Amino acid sequence: MNNKDWNDPIMVICKRTGKTYTVANTKEALDMLLNAWPVAEGKAFMMALQICADVERGQGRSLEARNSFLAAAMEAGVPIEVPVVQ
Repeated sequence: MNNKDWNDPIMVICKRTGKTYTVANTKEALDMLLNAWPVAEGKAFMMALQICADVERGQGRSLEARNSFLAAAMEAGVPIEVPVVQ
């Protein structure tokens, strides 16, 4: 379950470069939070780190990780695009 791809990937847009990154699973989300996130503080950021780490250890569901990653992006003002599912 921990590396299972999310049903709906999240496109993250780097403000500095304009480059778009696809985050398609919890491992990629955790990596981005740890290594490429523009802030290292905030309630949603800390919660996303914890939830993503828990899911990677097999505790929790990938949907929880995805939702916490979205909340951290909103908190940090990170531009995102979520594909519309039809």
